[in-house]
Amino acid sequence: MMYDENDYEELPDYDEEQGYGEDPDDSGYPKLPEPSRRQNYSNRYIGETLGAVMQSLTEYARTLEREKSNRADIERKRKTALSVIRSERGVMLQYLNHRFGERQSLYQQYFQLIDTALEQQQEELVRMVLENILNIYQDNPCSGLEDFRQQFEAISEVVHI
Repeated sequence: MMYDENDYEELPDYDEEQGYGEDPDDSGYPKLPEPSRRQNYSNRYIGETLGAVMQSLTEYARTLEREKSNRADIERKRKTALSVIRSERGVMLQYLNHRFGERQSLYQQYFQLIDTALEQQQEELVRMVLENILNIYQDNPCSGLEDFRQQFEAISEVVHI
């Protein structure tokens, strides 16, 4: 877009001795309000600006408090979940140690019985003991785990209430 000299409004020439003239209306610039009116304008703008700043600060403080309480709530829930997981872990380890400890004890007793039956040359007893070992071995040690877990959750529900 090209500008032409005719597009500009002519301003009065500046005369060093006279300035722009006595009357500000002759200068082509808007007239400034009287000092008392200028004070009212500045007070109004300062009041509006301060009001907007205070409103923003108040909203920020509310948001900050809300976020602090949200973080505290999340931290509380995290600690609760961790304590539940740790207690479940402890109970599950005890269950598995008991379950596999029981199997270990049975295997040790059966192998001692096999040793005794072999010394006494009792083939029928060796066969029966080996069948029992196979039955224990085929039994899934985690088969009762789901029932145990459901019972533990039922107890946990009572504790949470």
